[in-house]
Amino acid sequence: MVEARYSPSREHTMSLRFKKPAFIALGLIALVSATWLDFYLPEHTIATITGVEVKRTDKDGPISQKNPADGPTSDVYYIYTERPGEKIRVFRNEDTEWGWPFYFKFNAADVQAKAKSMEFEKRLAIITSYGWRVNMFSLFPNVTKIESTEPDASTWSFFRWFWFGLWALVMGKAAIATWRYFDRLEDEI
Repeated sequence: MVEARYSPSREHTMSLRFKKPAFIALGLIALVSATWLDFYLPEHTIATITGVEVKRTDKDGPISQKNPADGPTSDVYYIYTERPGEKIRVFRNEDTEWGWPFYFKFNAADVQAKAKSMEFEKRLAIITSYGWRVNMFSLFPNVTKIESTEPDASTWSFFRWFWFGLWALVMGKAAIATWRYFDRLEDEI
């Protein structure tokens, strides 16, 4: 009597070829989503405000002789800071209004006035902002709130780490589900 040997279906072997690409894709999704979260979630910075400024800008950046206004313009507030023992850091202070990201910030002028007042007092401030400072692209983190603080204040943000924790749970669950899917396929072969 000849034993019938099980031969894996073509679908199973094709599916196993996608195991490595599936984990690479999951890794890329994790990297992009973590970068997105890091950019848009608020972070706290403790610094001394050293100056404030308002610049008229258009879609190409600040208006100047080299960049004349060629469309709608707006005022962008800038806040210059110095962190204890470190170099300066520049923040922008713009309203997000009803648009993305949904911080619903309508008080940029009030935040700027508070920053100006703190500049003269030379007190430490805890600055809540989102975004990165990228010199090459003239990107500045956007301030959402400024408050007086003490030197030993914490910059830990519950909101930020709650969302990173939720992100880690979702990515972990996706990785485990993907692993189990391919493990089940291997068992069937």
